[in-house]
Amino acid sequence: MDCPCLMLSCLCLICLGASGSKVVQLLDRIRQESHFEYLLLMKNRNATVPDQAWNGSTLAMELMDELRVPVLQLDENVSYFLHNGIHSRLVTVVYLSSGRLEEHDGLLKALVSNLRHMTTSRVIFLMETEPASEGLLFDIFAHCWKMTVLNVLVLFADHEKTHTFYRYSPFPHLHIEEGTYDSPLTIFPNRLRNFLGYRMPTIIGGTSPRVIAYYKRGKVVYEGTVGHFMDVFQRKYNFSFVQPLLPSNPTVFAPSMQTVAAVRNHTVEVAMSLTFPTIPPFGFTYPYEQMNWCLMLPVEADVSTPEYYTRVFDLQAFLVTLFTLVGISFLLAMTLWLHGYRVAPYDFLLHESCLRGVLGQSFVEVSRAPTLVRGIYLEICVLGILITSWYNSYFSSYLTTAPKEMPYRSYDDLYASRLKVVAWTPEYAELIGRLAEFRKYESMFMVVPEFSRYISLRDSFNTRYGYMMHTTKWMVVTEQQKVFSKPLFRMREDFCFFNNIPFGFPINENSVFLEPILTLIMELAATGLTLHWMQSAFSELIEAGELHFLDLSPHREFRAMQLIDLQYVWYGFAFMSALSSIVWLLEVVRHRLRRRGEARRGG
Repeated sequence: MDCPCLMLSCLCLICLGASGSKVVQLLDRIRQESHFEYLLLMKNRNATVPDQAWNGSTLAMELMDELRVPVLQLDENVSYFLHNGIHSRLVTVVYLSSGRLEEHDGLLKALVSNLRHMTTSRVIFLMETEPASEGLLFDIFAHCWKMTVLNVLVLFADHEKTHTFYRYSPFPHLHIEEGTYDSPLTIFPNRLRNFLGYRMPTIIGGTSPRVIAYYKRGKVVYEGTVGHFMDVFQRKYNFSFVQPLLPSNPTVFAPSMQTVAAVRNHTVEVAMSLTFPTIPPFGFTYPYEQMNWCLMLPVEADVSTPEYYTRVFDLQAFLVTLFTLVGISFLLAMTLWLHGYRVAPYDFLLHESCLRGVLGQSFVEVSRAPTLVRGIYLEICVLGILITSWYNSYFSSYLTTAPKEMPYRSYDDLYASRLKVVAWTPEYAELIGRLAEFRKYESMFMVVPEFSRYISLRDSFNTRYGYMMHTTKWMVVTEQQKVFSKPLFRMREDFCFFNNIPFGFPINENSVFLEPILTLIMELAATGLTLHWMQSAFSELIEAGELHFLDLSPHREFRAMQLIDLQYVWYGFAFMSALSSIVWLLEVVRHRLRRRGEARRGG
């Protein structure tokens, strides 16, 4: 019983060894076309070929001796994230003992797991079946394309005689290609240079200015940074986008965050919408934009007209002026007293002539005033001219250009001001989830669940609210505010939640289109086209009819002075009237008490 089995094993070893020589020659030619640094061998643990034919000195040792590259041997029960440990220049050789793919389901899944993020690397299937079957080949290649394994070569058991190999191309439709070792054609051509009219399923999402859609001559035109990227991507690689989830209105799109689900369930290959990636950033392309996420706050309001009178004098300047008046009053009163003039005690604190002169009013000079007194009077007149001119010039400038309220210095100031910040629910959840310290400012946000309402509020320029804003949109707002007579909003760097956020396109994790998209993103950034498209968004929105050259800022018109403008003047007048009335009453009471006392003494 053992003799037939031993003979069969020997025959298998001899056949596989001979086949191994052809495989070595093929791999050597592949390396000449494009260098590889690692070799991965995979087979089922329960394959019918004896283990020594695969793991011994037959194939693995021959490959290492002839090709001088490291060789890894795995089966269907073992899978690693090889991308983290080895270079993507890898060639995989997979042994299939039969043509029934269901028997190798575990091995094929392990293959995809091992080639995670490297599915464009080269794979060779060694099939121990013959002859070649077109139906079997189509099933293998269709399964490979479904698993996004692009560069696949199939060798049947008779390949050493026929020198024939089979490969496939998914562009524009999946078809089988046949070649021979002796052919001068490249064994693994670069499929990602030309997609040959392939129709790639996608979904478009986001809002302006990233994607701007409008009808032009009866056709939908896509502009903005994403729209221009779509156009360049299709023209460079010769393919076209199709939308299996085409909305009823081709110019209205879902939010970017909601397009990720269509990619994850494999409805589309890639989403033409920009959103921030997860951590780790698997399932997203290289960042197409890097932006800051900040607050767009209203420009500080003008102070109210009544406050003009109080803001002209700074407290320090007012105290200096007051002490100067007291000093000059004391000097004038002392000089008059020394020259024999009658001086009231309160004149030493604030002399009437000094106060009138500083206020620009006329005052009575004492008769036959000495030279020193006249010099003090002249000093009072000069001081009055200076202070009056100073006050009037400042007050006039306030009427021309009103001073602003104090700016916000921190989130606490913003929270205390009761200004509401409009936020979309998913973005607010992202903010609170990543920055827990903002939970204490929860009441500061007005969270809007409807995306359309949030966009409407943000684009309304309503200065009663602040808005969460990214730098790409802010570039459009900056250009739009140049049309206004005065800006309504500003975005400060010290009110940014996150800086340099990478925004990429959602894509299937193992998509074969990751590399072309990466190449195109880098080329566009290097040529400056990405920045140019960002800066052109405002003019494109004008052309699309979404924006207009309108001044949305409130117009400043001349109006006559009103009673409310003199609010603090009336307060001062009322205070002085009350004070003078009290003094008058005290004088009356004092006078009557004095007369009553004199009457008693006379009686």
